[in-house]
Amino acid sequence: MATNPDPIEKITAEIEIHGIPQADGAPPMTTSYLHVKRRQDGAAERAVLGLPAYKGEPGEPGPAGTIHQGERDTAELDALALVLDRQHTGYAYRNTDTDDQYVWSGEVWVIYHDVYSTPGPVGPAPTMTPGVLTIDGEPVDDGFGVHVGGSGGTYTVGIDLPPSPQGDPGPVGPAGPVYTSVDVDQTVSPSDGDTLVHNATTGKLEWAPSMYGIEEFCVPPGEFPEASGISGGRYEFFTVVIPARDYDYRMDISGGVDLNLPFGNHVDVEVRLGDPETGRLVGIARDDASQGWSRKWFMSFSEDAFEPGTTGGGIVAAGTEATLYVAAVRKQSSFLSWGLRRDFAQLRVRLMRVM
Repeated sequence: MATNPDPIEKITAEIEIHGIPQADGAPPMTTSYLHVKRRQDGAAERAVLGLPAYKGEPGEPGPAGTIHQGERDTAELDALALVLDRQHTGYAYRNTDTDDQYVWSGEVWVIYHDVYSTPGPVGPAPTMTPGVLTIDGEPVDDGFGVHVGGSGGTYTVGIDLPPSPQGDPGPVGPAGPVYTSVDVDQTVSPSDGDTLVHNATTGKLEWAPSMYGIEEFCVPPGEFPEASGISGGRYEFFTVVIPARDYDYRMDISGGVDLNLPFGNHVDVEVRLGDPETGRLVGIARDDASQGWSRKWFMSFSEDAFEPGTTGGGIVAAGTEATLYVAAVRKQSSFLSWGLRRDFAQLRVRLMRVM
């Protein structure tokens, strides 16, 4: 009978295949079945094919993941191949000579060529914005700024900082030398024994002698005149010139001289500054009205009241030469003459520094 080449009906089937497990020790399943059920609407609902299933033995371990171990050159990798074994499976190295990656399989190197030599594409440039400036944990806003410049991965960052807040006083630093201090006048060099004193003009300390001793001038007996039969109203003894000093001072006058005064004569011995007759009277040996030979004692004298540090009392200014005139001045007389002698006569002038 001839076969009609045209199909009567075309059926599309979806077949699910399931393995049917067998219990341990049971014989293997050697048959299978295929059941196809046709619905009236012509669609295949389900076909099931049963097949035997077997449980196999455990297989070999799969390959381990790579564990990067750093970089080596070719000679070092060749040497490592002699000592690595299966426990090092997955060890990976970069060959610095070829940029290849070497991965140990447990027995040999598996080489992945040119893994490291191909650079990736350049990523996008970063967006740089100023952050927050803090000083000791406190944010600072006023006067703070950031300037960003550059491109292609090379950038310059400039930072504007506000004035720093006043901090707490730091610890006391080490002591510096007094000799080079900014508070000391460096134009004045110290001499042996000098000390520092304040100069109000410069506002600095300067070196000065540490002990202000009293300077004293003495006129000895041999400088005094010796005379008798004096009848005039004034008799000059001598002058004393005191060179200019570098400090202000007053004079302290002491000493004495013997005068022979008959009845009715009164004679004082004066010490005047600057002029023999009109100069300031700074010392005097006052007649006590004794008759015959008597000692007349010099003492300091001032016509003005003064206190320490004031200008009264005949101060001689620093840098000024002073001349003292010493003379006997008759205050009252008779027709009898008078005289003086130099025995033990003396005039002492002390310069009292005015601070």
